[in-house]
Amino acid sequence: MKTLLKTLTAAAVAAAVLVPAIAEAHPHRVCHFEHHHHKVCRMVR
Repeated sequence: MKTLLKTLTAAAVAAAVLVPAIAEAHPHRVCHFEHHHHKVCRMVR
């Protein structure tokens, strides 16, 4: 069971490192909730 936990942790760390790098390299959507709880998305280059 420990091996699975280590694998999941490593995957989570890799995702945390890779996702921002990939997101910065490509245009992507940034979504946030405004004060009326409407989801607002916009494209960012």
